[in-house]
Amino acid sequence: MLNPQSLQLRVGVDVGSRCHSVAVGLTDGSLLEEFEIPHTAAGFGNFFARIEGHAKRHPYPIAVAMEGYNGHVRPLDSLVKARGWRLFNVNNLKLARFKEIFPAAAKSDRIDSAKTLELFQLRDHLPMAAMSFRKSWRRPRRTTSSSACRGVGAAWSTNAGV
Repeated sequence: MLNPQSLQLRVGVDVGSRCHSVAVGLTDGSLLEEFEIPHTAAGFGNFFARIEGHAKRHPYPIAVAMEGYNGHVRPLDSLVKARGWRLFNVNNLKLARFKEIFPAAAKSDRIDSAKTLELFQLRDHLPMAAMSFRKSWRRPRRTTSSSACRGVGAAWSTNAGV
């Protein structure tokens, strides 16, 4: 049973250079929505409108976990923090290990954002999951990797720094 003080609206974001894959869920592990946004002011506006829509139905504190690199988390990370939401950086290497242990059907950015939510769910119970999250206060390290961003035709990364 969940402690009412521990309830959160959780957001997992797989950050890319041109678009971001987003999964929204609750502390109990239920998935509310998955969507993609472009890395534009309009895309960020859509991101916040959708999250705030869920927050009206589920009035819990909001926590956002981002897996991203190479400056592509900016300015979204600053906008999240400006709203007073809790922000975590997801270590891409530890997320990769998590996906090896709890495999998904295939590698995709949408799956990465959903796996970030699963990792969020387990971080209170598994030391490996807890070590994958770091409160975001420093800049991500630069790494390289890319995959196709559905609907945009751009290359974008699925790696995050610590």
